[in-house]
Amino acid sequence: MTSGLVLSLIVFVCCQSNVWNGIVPLKSTRADVEKLLGLPPQDNKGKDAAIYKTKDGKVFVLYSTGPCKIKPSRGWNVPESTVISVSVYPDAGPKFAELKLDIRKFEKRPDPEALNEIHYLDEIDGIGLTVDTAADGEVTRFSYFPESKYNYLRCK
Repeated sequence: MTSGLVLSLIVFVCCQSNVWNGIVPLKSTRADVEKLLGLPPQDNKGKDAAIYKTKDGKVFVLYSTGPCKIKPSRGWNVPESTVISVSVYPDAGPKFAELKLDIRKFEKRPDPEALNEIHYLDEIDGIGLTVDTAADGEVTRFSYFPESKYNYLRCK
C-alpha cells in the first residue's frame, strides 16, 4: 500500500476503532509500522518516536522504551518498540461534520493553549480527533491510543 493511499483511508476508517491501517497500539511494533510506511528520515527517528512523511501529511508514532521496570518506559508495561500511540496529521483534513460520528462517544475538551482547537476523545475505544474551529471545523489530527480495557498494563 502506498503512503498516499494509507493517509487517504483515514476518512473511511478513522473512528470505528483505534486500529489505524492495521497498526494497533500496545500490539503492533516498529517493524509493523516500517513495513507499512517505510523507514522514517534519520532526522525524524528516535528510540521512542518517529515521524513518517506521506504524500498527504505525516504520521507520528510513539514507541515503548520497554517494560515498567525499565526507566523511562513511556508508562506502559509492554516490550520495547511496541507502538504506544499513532497520530496522523493530514495536510488537508476532512471537516469534522463530514465524519458523521456518534458524538455521544466522545468527550469534548477545549485546548487551553490553542484557542481554536477542540479535542474530541473516546477513551474507551482509544480514539481522538483535534478540530480547528478557525478552519471551518477541519480535523487536523487523528489520534489512536490504547483502549481503556488495557489500563491494567499501565505502569503504577
